[in-house]
Amino acid sequence: MTCTNIMSRTATKLHIGCFDQSVKGWINTDITPHILIAKVPGLARLLFILSLLPRTRYDQHRARIFHDVRYLDVRKRFRFPAEAIDYVYSSHLIEHLYPQEAAHCLAEIYRVLRPGGILRIAVPDLDVLVAGYDAKASDNFAGRIFESRSKGSKNQHHWMYNEVSLATLLERNGFAHVERRKFREGLCPDLQLIEVREESLFLEAVKAP
Repeated sequence: MTCTNIMSRTATKLHIGCFDQSVKGWINTDITPHILIAKVPGLARLLFILSLLPRTRYDQHRARIFHDVRYLDVRKRFRFPAEAIDYVYSSHLIEHLYPQEAAHCLAEIYRVLRPGGILRIAVPDLDVLVAGYDAKASDNFAGRIFESRSKGSKNQHHWMYNEVSLATLLERNGFAHVERRKFREGLCPDLQLIEVREESLFLEAVKAP
């Protein structure tokens, strides 16, 4: 299916790892526990009263930010049939996965994409981080690489990518026409809404028809 065919009907768009950046018109997914909190009436308020939920998150729950976010663990098989999705967007997700998990995630994305479907992926740019290395501030560098100060394994970095390594990983998982893109520029729709991290490395790839 070509991009022209996709645009001739309502496209199915999957946003993985959205956290609090859900976008209307997309299937927004994440593994955040806020999905469960949002499903239980009054739970967010109770957690806030008990000082277990910060004001920022409580305000997000009051605004129903997490109400339409679906649970999706990308380390497992996606709960979508093959060739059901036209576009997939992922920002700052796969660096939080171990290499074998990242490969599985990309294989699942490839499976659920329709022929001609597009994946847009954003990650921290390893080349930029390395270029900014300061031997006098090595702890700060290591902290940025690994996000080791973050609570919980899922919030830490388990691998990092530059343009070459990420493009190679995409190609190994069947993707074609891998191209580097600029912030909010490319074939993926709704970039003005869904893309918020300008400092990233952006690649787009196509599932060959």
